[in-house]
Amino acid sequence: MPRPKMAAPSQIRLLEQLSLGAVIKTYPMATIETILDQTGCNSIRRRLLPSYIIVYLTIVLALYADVSIRETLRIILDELRTRFGHDAIKIGVSSAITKARQRVGAYPLQVLFEQVVQPVNNPQLKGCYWRGKLLVAVDGNCIEVQNTKKNRGYFGTHTNQHGPTGYPILKWVGLGECGTHIIFACQVGSIFNDEKALFTHLISKLQPDMLLLADRLYYSYHLWKKCIDTGCSLLWRVQKGISLKPLTYLSDGSYLAEIRPSDKLIHKGLGQKNEKMTVRVVCYNVTFEDGSESEPIRLITNLLDSEEAPAEELALLYADRWAIETGFDEFKTHLKGSPRILRSQLPTLVLQEFYGFLLAYNLVRKVMADAALMGDMPPGELSFVHSVRVIKRRLTVSFFPSGDDTDDKTNFLS
Repeated sequence: MPRPKMAAPSQIRLLEQLSLGAVIKTYPMATIETILDQTGCNSIRRRLLPSYIIVYLTIVLALYADVSIRETLRIILDELRTRFGHDAIKIGVSSAITKARQRVGAYPLQVLFEQVVQPVNNPQLKGCYWRGKLLVAVDGNCIEVQNTKKNRGYFGTHTNQHGPTGYPILKWVGLGECGTHIIFACQVGSIFNDEKALFTHLISKLQPDMLLLADRLYYSYHLWKKCIDTGCSLLWRVQKGISLKPLTYLSDGSYLAEIRPSDKLIHKGLGQKNEKMTVRVVCYNVTFEDGSESEPIRLITNLLDSEEAPAEELALLYADRWAIETGFDEFKTHLKGSPRILRSQLPTLVLQEFYGFLLAYNLVRKVMADAALMGDMPPGELSFVHSVRVIKRRLTVSFFPSGDDTDDKTNFLS
């Protein structure tokens, strides 16, 4: 839906609170220019809206999701307009901004995300490691987009007996660093895509020093084996129907079992008939405040030594998987706004906007991780909402770096 224009007092407050210093520090202009050149999306001729401005605009739009695009563009260009005069830098009409966004597309922002966003991976940061392993988690989520014909055709919608219903749905799966909530890898799809299939595109991001936590939705022999091949340690919940007959009981109450590919996987050529792997099984119940208990929870892991990985620690550790759920909630509820759908009406601009949100979210989380490291505390003790406000209010620097080129406005508009 269109964003309302801001009243003058709101514009003043917003400009006073603006901070783009963190954006520039995390996503340097030189990096963006290089990516635009590599993807063939850089501005060839001098324009009022050069491509790198559109990249920054897309990121800042996520920080000001309740503000119209033109108002957000005014925020970004305010530095130039102040320096060279309001007549020197023009704010394009909405159609010109849309054309500029279409010219850039989504791919440069996707490449920027893939190249720049990484786990903090700092052993000095509290709450990020367990016995020398970086805790990461995988999960999926959905976001509603504008109900246009092209978006419906690209992303798809839910259906019932009367046909399509509701908004088109962008489905995505992300890998997150549990301690910092940074989402360092993602795969985007439509409502027609299975989360397991999307996850297969992320397995190459796993490293031997990681411990991957996953819900029971993700278990299959094929996916387990592919993840094992990366050298990553795994701790996954499994479905009730998975047979895990005890082979050997261990001193901490866990036991060793074998898993095998299902007949369906064998039929698809994703497993052999006599193939099997040994896993360790940890079973437990969660007791709630009212005294009731959860259904039995079964975890499997490739950490087979009960001395190096005690069952009680693994059961407690699995709760860290909720970190990625919390991250999705921050992304959708506190950054995007839960009742708000993405504003773009074309699939390529939807993807551009989505990656803008991912880049903005990880920007906030990176700043929080830096602050937690300086304060010698876990990042989870910091408020995400407050951090967004701090970034917008306190980290004020010039959007464009000072230097000789600041005397020539054509450098910014080429």
